[in-house]
Amino acid sequence: MENVQIEIHALRMLMERNRVASFLHIGVAVMVGLVASTSVPVWRCILFSVGLALPILLQMQLAAQVARENWSDSSVLAARSRFDRLALWVGCMWGFAGFFLFPAEAPARQLFLTFVMGGMSLSAVGTQGMRLRTCYSSVVPGMVPLGLRYMLEGGLSNVLSGGLILLYVVVLVSLARKINDFMLQAFRLQAEKESLLADVQRQATELEDARKLAEQANLSKSRFLAQASHDLRQPLHALSLFVETLPDAESPEEHEEILGRVRQSLDVLTKLFDSLLDVSLLDTGGIQLRPQVFRPHDLFMEVQRDFELVAKACNVTLRVAPTDLNLRSDPVLVRRMLQNLVSNAIRHSEGQTVLIGARLRNGRVSLQVCDTGKGIPDAERARIFEEFARLDSARMGEKATPGLGLGLSIVQRVADELGLSVNVKSHEGKGSIFSINGFERVDAAQDTELQGRQATGGKIDRARVVVLDDDPATLAATELLLKRWGCTVRASHTADGLADLDPDVIICDYELSPEVTGLDVIDGLAGTPAEGVPAIIISGHTSKALQMAVAKRGIPLLHKPIRPAQLRSALLNALANSDKSSGASQ
Repeated sequence: MENVQIEIHALRMLMERNRVASFLHIGVAVMVGLVASTSVPVWRCILFSVGLALPILLQMQLAAQVARENWSDSSVLAARSRFDRLALWVGCMWGFAGFFLFPAEAPARQLFLTFVMGGMSLSAVGTQGMRLRTCYSSVVPGMVPLGLRYMLEGGLSNVLSGGLILLYVVVLVSLARKINDFMLQAFRLQAEKESLLADVQRQATELEDARKLAEQANLSKSRFLAQASHDLRQPLHALSLFVETLPDAESPEEHEEILGRVRQSLDVLTKLFDSLLDVSLLDTGGIQLRPQVFRPHDLFMEVQRDFELVAKACNVTLRVAPTDLNLRSDPVLVRRMLQNLVSNAIRHSEGQTVLIGARLRNGRVSLQVCDTGKGIPDAERARIFEEFARLDSARMGEKATPGLGLGLSIVQRVADELGLSVNVKSHEGKGSIFSINGFERVDAAQDTELQGRQATGGKIDRARVVVLDDDPATLAATELLLKRWGCTVRASHTADGLADLDPDVIICDYELSPEVTGLDVIDGLAGTPAEGVPAIIISGHTSKALQMAVAKRGIPLLHKPIRPAQLRSALLNALANSDKSSGASQ
């Protein structure tokens, strides 16, 4: 490719130089014709002058077209053979002059003709040296006939003169080769220089783009921290005020109302932390995909339970459209997307209806969250999936709590991770339909994995659960919650005696002590009665190394803070996947 570009460059330069030299050619041809007309028939002189001027004019026209019309490289390459033929024509006409316009009886005119033709040949080497074929077409047929004519005249001096002319042709050919090598090397150096310059400019552009990206990232980070700081302080401030007024409640009704407000503030805090955690995991590549077959209807019911109280507080009717479809994807991440979509729908549909359902089209399934709320203005629709994008608060219900503006952007990014797509249809004043598209439908009758999970039932009551956590408050709260669900709980801040137990599930904090982690505890159960018991790891860290270590062992990982619904879902999955779950569900 490099040689082709060099040849194109040489052709363009050759044509440009030839345009200047052509006028000199025509002028010299006229002078030669006039001088020769005194010694040879005039018709020969006219034939020479016209025969030389015609290809020169055609060369000039071709060169002008290339320059004026800015021909493409392929067009220039296609024109090179035409230009070479015209150069050969010019060379032959000079050869005609050297042989047929030779003044045999006029030594002075012979000398004039020899000097003129020698000078023109040398000029051709200088102007056409960048392309040897063109140069040879001009020089060789132009000078060789003159040397032969000298020899045919006879006499020692004429023979020697003819020999010197032929030797001169050899010298010109050698000179042309040297000039060609020099110019091609110059072209290569120029091409390398231009390539290096292009690389430098490209790198400069990339560095500038990287600088702008870094500045944008810093601005986004600052905006992120400022927004998160503000939105986290709001429920914390409200929570501290509610807790302060709780002891002064004068009636059970007032006491219950304050507790409800406390729960609401805690729920807002949990959702904000969930959003921040999701963004962190997406930014660091910490999302671990665990595709499996699941029933979306089960997810719909879980999400409905998650938002039952929130929907009631906002006077929203939250409904589920029954479906018997089975899909293959990561149910945990799909549930997270549905939670964000439902939360967003409730926030903007006070007093209206929100429907969760699935739709089958052309063998692919879409999960949809539909609402009859205020809809999304056309001007806002393009930016709702951007981070921190929030619609006018006036469009939200009075009882709705604002978020960070991360929910829909998280849905979009998680969908990208799963190979899915998200789109929205909305009419202002009529509502919106958010769709997660591209799910693979699965025939449950042929999927033993799903059948096994359905057969186990997955009930929590009477499940034997061991809880390990080094924080006493967290340990007590988890134990109390599990007992409310009907579990038999063994709570401890150490793993002492765990190997002798036979639990159904182990819930273990990752940071048990500076020396021992939850994974160390799970690994230490090998060869004991507790070996193979399903486990759930809980951690406040989001590092990718932790994600990979837990995923390698096939253990689900929950990130603090954890909502009870999340823990219940993970516990159900653990029981459903356990060979011992039959004992827990009796």
